[in-house]
Amino acid sequence: MEILRREEKRSSNVISFVLPVMLLFSLLLWILIQSKGLNGEMWQSLSTVFVSILLEALPFLLLGIILSSIIHIWVSPEWLARLTNHFSLGTLIILGSLGGIVLPICECGIIPIIRKLVQKGLPVPVAITFMLAAPVLNPIVYSSTMIAFPSQPDMPLARMVVALVVVLTVGMLIALMSPKRRAEGETSVSQLGQHADHAKVNKEPLRVRLSHALHHMGLEFRETSFFLVFGAFITALFQVSEAREWLLHWISLHPWADHAIFIGLAYVLSLCSTSDAFVASSFANTFRPEALLSFLVFGPMLDMKMTVMMMTMFRLRFILLLTILLCILIPLAATILWPLLS
Repeated sequence: MEILRREEKRSSNVISFVLPVMLLFSLLLWILIQSKGLNGEMWQSLSTVFVSILLEALPFLLLGIILSSIIHIWVSPEWLARLTNHFSLGTLIILGSLGGIVLPICECGIIPIIRKLVQKGLPVPVAITFMLAAPVLNPIVYSSTMIAFPSQPDMPLARMVVALVVVLTVGMLIALMSPKRRAEGETSVSQLGQHADHAKVNKEPLRVRLSHALHHMGLEFRETSFFLVFGAFITALFQVSEAREWLLHWISLHPWADHAIFIGLAYVLSLCSTSDAFVASSFANTFRPEALLSFLVFGPMLDMKMTVMMMTMFRLRFILLLTILLCILIPLAATILWPLLS
């Protein structure tokens, strides 16, 4: 199964642009046919939510771009290959799941780092495991969850354990789907060129290398910031429309479907993993803790704005497969593990 996009295929570029545009126009049409329409109050709410999402996400995106540029200039493919060859794929997946302890990066900034690591030769299953784990399996998220749930001290540990089980399972499943592939199953021309480019840049003086790093930061920011802004606007549109109220209404009317509805809520709210626990805690006295766990684990791994950004790197089929896996594994793990951990 091919996971990553091929740069030479224009169809992937078209899909990654057309799908968000279709979603954007669908939401706009939904709002326009509502009784209130796009009135001044709604525009004010839309701009407030949109700006707040950007202000929350941009610092983490910039941090991810900086780290990506450091990897681009100072981490050679040969060094990474020697490092990964010392361990089995299973061991690397376990290490990738714990990477957030060392590098606690938000989901907003993880895509540039993952893309660069894969280009340098990191096995795709390991990269995806790290992509899912780093935003949730880190000490900052644990601390914020502990503060948000003072009356449920088991919730922070349960969140970490459920997330760890899910990311390890997803990583192993992806490894089984492509056991012999590190990236596309073959080395592309652009990847071969990177080895030569890195060797050339690595011999340059520090000033020149810093200049290359700044240039790389600009290229990364130009590509990823567009999709972040696009995703943030779609998320803001959803939050100010009646779709959000409809989703909350469904939660109250259909408690049997609480896992699915809380996963949908986590997806559309697109909260930062350091602050989503405070939103979840507001439902603590109304809904089952297992459903809150699904909300707390799914949100950092996959949300609306991250889906749009993932389209710059992954094939649409893989994004759909990953979404289905997470929608199945997270409620299952939360339901089984909560009674054991509480």
